[in-house]
Amino acid sequence: MAAHVLKNGTSFAQDRQGTVAIMFGLMFLAFAMVAGMAIDMGRVTNTKSRLVTATDAAALAAGSALLDGRLNDAEIEDLATNYFNKNLEQGGNLFGTVSQPAITVNRASGEVVIDATATVPMSITKIAGFTEVVLPVNSATRFDQRDIELGMALDVTGSMRGSKLAALKTAAKDLIDILLPDTGALNKVRIGLAPYAASINAGTYASTVTGLNVGNTCVYERAGAEKFSDAAPTGINTLGALSGVNCPSAKVQPMTDNKTTLKTQIDGYSANGGTAGHLGAAWAWYLVSPVWNSIWPADSKPVDYSTSNTLKVVILMTDGVFNTQYVGGNGNSSNQARSVCTEMKAKNVAVYSIAFQAPTSAQEVLQDCSSGTDFYYSASNEDELRQAFTKIAQKLNNLRLTN
Repeated sequence: MAAHVLKNGTSFAQDRQGTVAIMFGLMFLAFAMVAGMAIDMGRVTNTKSRLVTATDAAALAAGSALLDGRLNDAEIEDLATNYFNKNLEQGGNLFGTVSQPAITVNRASGEVVIDATATVPMSITKIAGFTEVVLPVNSATRFDQRDIELGMALDVTGSMRGSKLAALKTAAKDLIDILLPDTGALNKVRIGLAPYAASINAGTYASTVTGLNVGNTCVYERAGAEKFSDAAPTGINTLGALSGVNCPSAKVQPMTDNKTTLKTQIDGYSANGGTAGHLGAAWAWYLVSPVWNSIWPADSKPVDYSTSNTLKVVILMTDGVFNTQYVGGNGNSSNQARSVCTEMKAKNVAVYSIAFQAPTSAQEVLQDCSSGTDFYYSASNEDELRQAFTKIAQKLNNLRLTN
């Protein structure tokens, strides 16, 4: 009897047919769990990616609207919500539920913050006790609050008469509206104007920069070692003076943040005379040059070149060939303009240039003058001219994603 029991026990211990089935079952469950977790992780990753994209797009759109200055806070929030929802819809059905974004507009800091949350239910992973994954996402845009000092060299020569000049006035005022919104700029923005034709009308500053008291307000380039620099116009570095017949009626306007003053000046422009483009480039530079601080009024004095939070910019616009110059030894107007642009870019002044229905040779000068390919625009009609000025203003606002 004992021997029989021992034999049966030994047989049971050696019987492994059921062990294989159990091990296979456990392995299947493990594989199923891993596969289920992979599926759930893919759902979570997909939802997180779409949520981040939607919040980033909404934040950028809202930040741009904030800087533009034409929408109130409620309108900016509606705009951001629309961008958020449209971006979520583009990827098809979501694997979870997404809350409506919480949007905070802070005009004091120039920042828009968007918070959104997605909840993704788990499938197989529920077995491990995880029923859902909550995904909070935060995105913000804020204005890189660099101050802007901008000098604009605007062509008011005879070839700009009529519709061209009207287009320029509209485009330049568009830029002013963007950089100086009615709601108030989020940083310090000052804009100066250097309208040019066959010469520059320096107005009340003419006697100071020429060292002459003959009543002429029409000035031209200087000779000598500092002919292409922004050296102060004193001693041997004073500028030349012309009779008033060569002057555009539009006068130089030192930098100001008064948009009414700027727009009134631009609205008063009339077109006449040749194209001394090098003078426009030089005077646009003088407007933002701290070396000229002794010339400009207190509110118009530029900050030092070394001021890290200030962007110094010149916009040079023309519709024709630079064809008027006065100091023979300096070279023709086109080459003088190139030299002036080279010197100001060496001082870290950003140079944007716009060719408006200009011939190839004029386009080449403006391309050379610009700070690079992204700083040059060619406009063949009024709409493209407005777009060029608008794009430059938007670039200067310099939106950046902070999170």
